[in-house]
Amino acid sequence: EVVPEMSWQEIRNRVCPPRGAETDLTPEDFFLKAFEEKYSVDSPVSALFEIKAFLGEYLIQEFNYKDFCSTIGSASAKVLEEEERWSAFASENLAKDLRRAATVMLRLAVAIAKTFELEAEDWKDVNRACGNAIRAVPACYRLQRELPGALNDARALRHLPVPTYDGTEDLNPWKSEVGRELFEKAHNIEWETIEALTANDSKPVSCFSGTFEVFDVVHLDSFVCVHLKAISAGESPGGFPTKNVQEGDPLVWEVDLSFGSMLDKGYVIEADWYQLESQVCFMSSLTAVAPSWAP
Repeated sequence: EVVPEMSWQEIRNRVCPPRGAETDLTPEDFFLKAFEEKYSVDSPVSALFEIKAFLGEYLIQEFNYKDFCSTIGSASAKVLEEEERWSAFASENLAKDLRRAATVMLRLAVAIAKTFELEAEDWKDVNRACGNAIRAVPACYRLQRELPGALNDARALRHLPVPTYDGTEDLNPWKSEVGRELFEKAHNIEWETIEALTANDSKPVSCFSGTFEVFDVVHLDSFVCVHLKAISAGESPGGFPTKNVQEGDPLVWEVDLSFGSMLDKGYVIEADWYQLESQVCFMSSLTAVAPSWAP
């Protein structure tokens, strides 16, 4: 049996039928257009190949939600301009729109698979990624923008040469009452909680950079303990002796309770880390976070 030939435009139209003027962009239109432009998609083959990158890289690292809402008209000018309104709007709608993007990619993959009569085995990785993206992409999107978080920021401010001066005033919360108030407001946490969580901290004994995979997430009363294993090492951030990180080496990382519902087994995190005498590590800066299936 001869498999029918079909162009990318025909496949695209099946997923998102043409609507005329660009001002009438739907969310589906926006996501497909961004997909085409980012990955130069011009054929069903290239489309199927790039779906995982769109979900696991572009939507998490580069997607501009405010631009999306402005373009499709889902948020008013007042909402877009006023930070408090925008924050409330994004909190209510962002995850839904990211899930919508994953659904568009699944529909696209199904359309290609059906048209070219692909066996399930031929595109199972894409199918699995689209299904997992419903939860993983909104979670990783937030982690990418909210990590390292209060506990890790506090440890960095305590042990690393982080610039904290505003003119002549030092706003480091470990040294300044004003700094503590600013920290509490920025992280929505009481400074007393931070002091209690870090009461037994020593100075860092080593530092390293690398890419790690989450293999366990343990929820405790006051924080979340994340267990990771090394995938690869990067260039050390410096300031303390460099730890020699080998593939498979374990890492124990403590994070705020708020991240517990977002982190999941298999997530891949690239960051700079410092290790305390207790073997617990804190993150000083995040490079990227992604699901395990991302390229």
